[in-house]
Amino acid sequence: LNYYRDTTPPNAQQLNYAKDVFTRDVKPSFLFATHKFREFPESDVPEVAFLGRSNVGKSSLLNALFNRPNAHLANTSSKPGRTRSMNAFGIGQTSSGGVILQKGKGKEHPRIVGRGGLVVVDMPGYGQGSRQEWGEEIIKYLSQRKQLRRAFLLVDAEHGLKPADWQILDIMRQNSVPHQIILAKADKLVNPPITLPAHVLVEGENGSLKYKGISEIREISEKILEEIIPQGIQGVSALGEVLACSSVKVMFRRERMGIDGVRWACLQATG
Repeated sequence: LNYYRDTTPPNAQQLNYAKDVFTRDVKPSFLFATHKFREFPESDVPEVAFLGRSNVGKSSLLNALFNRPNAHLANTSSKPGRTRSMNAFGIGQTSSGGVILQKGKGKEHPRIVGRGGLVVVDMPGYGQGSRQEWGEEIIKYLSQRKQLRRAFLLVDAEHGLKPADWQILDIMRQNSVPHQIILAKADKLVNPPITLPAHVLVEGENGSLKYKGISEIREISEKILEEIIPQGIQGVSALGEVLACSSVKVMFRRERMGIDGVRWACLQATG
């Protein structure tokens, strides 16, 4: 499902480990929300950020990532621009007590602490339904947050890159922000109007079952990488791997495609 051009894909053991970190250890917890970058607390914990156009499915993806599809840890809505603040969530390990926001003593400022964990930052959606000032705060975060290890840009698998996406890509490249593309809502490509499980799966080698539409996703991934990694342009280009996923359970196996791959990428980014 995912396209790895420059790196080795994670194996089953690594994907299972990533799943355990996000689902069987300390459950992801909400840390704070703010509209202003200057209000971000100091932190000892590495961060990853998720960005995307309004209504690209970012909040739904994060709820699936956190294994909270029904609890809605991240706000979801069909109305564009639902996420109006920068929201931070802690992912930690039981042995270290998890990732928490530690209140300051006296005049000390709050601080994010936790060993062996990471912080996931849900950024406001940009484009339709969003506001200009949100974009300004996103830029401040991307260019100034020292704890940021990677930004994940969600792109609609059906519609591809839009002008607002290109602006964000330029900002990240110019500010040397490591970033990676995620094709969101991939179920719309591998899961066309379903009537029977046979429409979703085809038989592979040794009787294994594979999703239809994988080749189409690969073609889209290759095209996007060709477009966003131009030759001779200064700055940090996107990673040479494109992730594809869906927060919707696909018929037959009732699984959310590609979510463990995103979890593994988060762990890779934060070391």
